[in-house]
Amino acid sequence: MVINRRDHAPMVVLTVLAGALYTWGLSRGEPHGYYSAAITSMSESWFNFFFGAFDPSGAITTDKLPGSLWVHALFARVFGTESWALLLPEVLAATLTVPLLMAAVRRWAGGRAALIAGLAMLASPVVFTAAQVNLPDTLLMFTLVAATYAMVRALDGGWPWLVASGALIAVAFHMKMLQAWMIVPALGLTYLLCAKGSTRTRWLGATLFGGVALVLSLSWMTIVSLIPAGSRPLVDGSESSSIWETVFLYNGISRGGDNEMTSIVLQFGGAPGVGRMFNQQIATQVSWLIPLALLALAGGLFMSRNRSRQYLSGWVLWGSWLVIGLIAFSALTGVHPYYTSMLAPAVAALVGTGIARAHAAWRARRPGGWLLPAGLAVTALWSIVLLFREPADDLAWLPAVIAVAAVLALTFLIPQRISDARPLALAVTGLGLVTLLLAPAIWLLATPTINENSSRTISPVAGPPSYQSLRGERTRDGQDELLLKFLRTHHRGERFLFATGASSAAAPYIRARVSVLPLSGFSSTAPSVPVAELAHLVADRQVRYVLAMTQSTTGPARERTEWLRGHCAPINPAIYGGPPRVGPWSSTLYDCRAS
Repeated sequence: MVINRRDHAPMVVLTVLAGALYTWGLSRGEPHGYYSAAITSMSESWFNFFFGAFDPSGAITTDKLPGSLWVHALFARVFGTESWALLLPEVLAATLTVPLLMAAVRRWAGGRAALIAGLAMLASPVVFTAAQVNLPDTLLMFTLVAATYAMVRALDGGWPWLVASGALIAVAFHMKMLQAWMIVPALGLTYLLCAKGSTRTRWLGATLFGGVALVLSLSWMTIVSLIPAGSRPLVDGSESSSIWETVFLYNGISRGGDNEMTSIVLQFGGAPGVGRMFNQQIATQVSWLIPLALLALAGGLFMSRNRSRQYLSGWVLWGSWLVIGLIAFSALTGVHPYYTSMLAPAVAALVGTGIARAHAAWRARRPGGWLLPAGLAVTALWSIVLLFREPADDLAWLPAVIAVAAVLALTFLIPQRISDARPLALAVTGLGLVTLLLAPAIWLLATPTINENSSRTISPVAGPPSYQSLRGERTRDGQDELLLKFLRTHHRGERFLFATGASSAAAPYIRARVSVLPLSGFSSTAPSVPVAELAHLVADRQVRYVLAMTQSTTGPARERTEWLRGHCAPINPAIYGGPPRVGPWSSTLYDCRAS
């Protein structure tokens, strides 16, 4: 496709708008406590950086691969660990996704389709809210779109682009593991069906793509597994400290079953099933345009009969991406709403191309043009259903606006089928965009600021304050300043100010650069510092105080608690002004020098 330089103007404008939107979101966002602690540790030591160590002492890793944290840690080395610096990679990734997506769509379907796709991307609530927290998903989305753009270029016969696409899949794998491989079938199938060259050439190319993606994806894991366990941090997410187990079991197979982790996540994403993408937890984050995208996909595939491979390629690529993603996120046991941000590029590409081609068919009086009024009607109806289903009193006016815009757009479409009048075309375009994009855009813009220690730092969602209240937004524990004051007053030169049971409990202190030793990882399946090692640290005057759960149920934690009770003295919280110990989830501070 020949690309005119004037086609770059919409891309530049939308990129600037994206930068402004996501920068505004940064000012209202808040870093994730757990990941921010890991970034702080990784920014202070190249050893911690390489292994993705959670704590400054390099005792244990995070429960994910460190790909996205590498990016953040490099930024932290340059800009520090202020909140804006921790969120800056998200802003850049979300912003740059827009022109990359538009470039990929433009090569397939032209400038008008790319423009609508870019607008749809900007109006995606889930992309906006994912970029407000330093989670891996925004960087994952950007990298997957970059891999897709490279594959689009490779369809013309460019093997270097094919290798680049596979390499970018590997980069994405290091950010979010198996989730990155979800689009590999879509990319491989597109190359096999639509690339230039003979069947043998396409099979060789697809094999090269898959081989590069697989080998580079497993490269870091292979290196880490060859390093003796005593020379690297414990690997979180695996009782045996195996990086393979962490990736393929803890973050893989177990996500499809019933366990501690998925049962917790269920409260954020709802029960699995065919309706999950349209339930109350997820629908308003990502599904506004999914019905239209599926309608466009069905129509596009139907109209691709007897057309060129280039015409078919985008429907196969973006359609497979969307369908595979919908199936996976509907089937997995535990899904946070922000996981679905990786569906947004596929939805935007299908909507942009579907609307652009349906409008051209409508003007040419071809049967495919009837997808345009059908798509407008379906989208308006679904938007109104969502707005009425979610009691967002802040947006009570919006359903009426969507209904009026849809009726007017459908009314003006009829004369436009026979008239080229510019005012009529402008009216249809404006009213059509209002019908399609106003509801998700307003839902996005109505999202309130994320407060420090809010539960939205671990599961961000877009939507007005009344919607957030309905979801029961909670405040999570941060630093205990009274405890810190007591510990600092009684510190006598030990290496660590205190040790604590789980890395999540240590996170707010590590973020504040307090010397804390986590004795275990994020989950109950994480490896733990052995009791014998803890005893050695105490005897060697590296640790004096240990903050542990009052009642521990898992084996290593229970063994540690029993050792503490037998060798250390519990401190009454009243001594340092803390709350009384109540319930099994409370913590007890032990002084291991006072017994």
